[in-house]
This record gives sequence, C-alpha cells and structure tokens, in this order.
Amino acid sequence: MALSLNRPPKLTYKVDLPGGQSRLREAVLYICAKCEAAPYFGLTKLNKILWFSDFSSFAERNQPVTGRTYQRLEHGPAPVEMLPLLSDMQKNNEISIESSRILTFDERRPKALVSASMRDFSPSDRAYIDRAIDRFWDLPALSVSDVSHGVGWKSRVNGDLMPYQLSYLSDERLGSAAKARLIKVAKAHKWRSQ
Repeated sequence: MALSLNRPPKLTYKVDLPGGQSRLREAVLYICAKCEAAPYFGLTKLNKILWFSDFSSFAERNQPVTGRTYQRLEHGPAPVEMLPLLSDMQKNNEISIESSRILTFDERRPKALVSASMRDFSPSDRAYIDRAIDRFWDLPALSVSDVSHGVGWKSRVNGDLMPYQLSYLSDERLGSAAKARLIKVAKAHKWRSQ
C-alpha cells in the first residue's frame, strides 16, 4: 500500500483490546505489585511505565498493551482516564496511595491491595510491561521524565491527545547517510522548511 502525500494517514488514539478499560486497571495493579520494592515509585513513574509499555509495543508490533488514550501532561504522557481510575481504585480498596518525602520531592507511592488479573494479557503484553519496569527500576521520576519528554511529547501541548504513531518518532540523531537520503527525498518532492 502506497502512502498518499495528499491525505494524512488516520492516527490511532485508542485501540479496543480484550478486556477494554479493565486492561488499564489490571496493568496498574500488576505494575504496583511488581514495583513495591522499587527504590523510587510514584504516580508519575507509574504513568511513564504504562506509556513506555504501550508506545514501545505499538512501535514494534502495531498494538499497544492497554490500548487506552494518552494525553500530554506537564510531567509527561498519561492515560486520559488515569485520575478517575485511581480514585475509583482507592474507593474500592484496590490500591492505596501513600505520600512520603524522597530527597527534595514528595512521592505519592501507589500500592496494590489486590492481585492483578492478567487473563486478558498475552505473554508478549506482559513482557512489554516487565521491560518498562526493568528500564525504569532504579530511576527517580525526574530521570524517567527525560525519556518520556522526547520529540513526540514536545510535538504536543498540555492536554493534547497523543496518537500511538508518535512512537515512530525518534530522538536519535540521524547519521550522515540517512540525512543525505532525507535531503534527496525532500528535494525530489520540493519540500522546504519554514
């Protein structure tokens, strides 16, 4: 299928997966349980782990883990329904959120009070979550923010929805050969920077 230069491709903000919204709830429980002993783990880091799981999964296999809609927030991407979900989970005694002072910041650490049901998650889905947990395990929220505040996040303003296709963007510098090819294509199509 050829990409049309006249019509932009349809962007994906949400993907309906088995389990629907409960996938986010169960992923939150799973991550909270796995991160209970992490040296740093607060609500911001929880959002980063979810974002990294979903967007890296989409980049590699064209399917996210939770399928939920993300938005750009000041401290990084987060699922749109995260705050109401966490509130609901607290009311239902599924999680608790404990505040404590860590160095120079306040950490709001979520803790799972019930076990996650991962029946709707494939082994591959779990692997993406586990990889995100491993990547961010020792990092405080500020260091994790450096990862999530890349070109995709910078292309939006606070409150904007973040399509999964942002996962295709890279913060890596182009090598000289790739840059030369891009310039050649731009010249052939008479693209100009503004």
